[in-house]
Amino acid sequence: MPGITFPGGLSELDFVDAYRRSSLRKPQMAADAALHALVFSDLADRAILCGVIAQELAEACRRLVAVYAALADRRYSIARSLMKPLPTADDWCRFVEQAGKFNPGQIVWDLSLGEDALEYAEDLRSQPGLADLTNLVRAAETGSGMLLVPHLERRNIPTECWFTGVDVSEQQVAASVGATEQDAIALADVTATLSEIARGFLASYLGARRSAGRTAGRRD
Repeated sequence: MPGITFPGGLSELDFVDAYRRSSLRKPQMAADAALHALVFSDLADRAILCGVIAQELAEACRRLVAVYAALADRRYSIARSLMKPLPTADDWCRFVEQAGKFNPGQIVWDLSLGEDALEYAEDLRSQPGLADLTNLVRAAETGSGMLLVPHLERRNIPTECWFTGVDVSEQQVAASVGATEQDAIALADVTATLSEIARGFLASYLGARRSAGRTAGRRD
């Protein structure tokens, strides 16, 4: 609708672009920063940093679902849809099920995007084990998530940590995450990939809006 502005006084497209460049990139940047810090940290502290990366991964999952849902349902402004509360774990489960059934071309068609979005759809379709992240998303969905590393002592090197919380049905949830450097690298890689997919989808949408249908997806 004309005249409507979004946070910071931005127009609709400027808001979507800012969301793409910052909100969607934040989990990746935070995970990368934690991974860098982990390399130089005491062994006993690495489990905490693994947990930090896991929390960022949970956000990357939810923001990818938010982007997919906004693009798939064009009855509403994309910007307004992105301002809604982040999706729940049930939303994540439906997204994973649908992504597993669709081939990349069907994903692009479902989102009403151009061919430049195909590489991101292929990346999404090739991701293994997305369903395994459900408890991680569920522990984060109400904002009550907390990181726990039992028996965290310098003489004991933790091999796992727990991200726990209460879900929307008020049930306790605990997601176990490996606490080794290799685990941290794997978590950070998935966080980066999901963030890049979400940014790629929005880039395709923005390119189409700004060039009268001539899409120009970007991975930045």
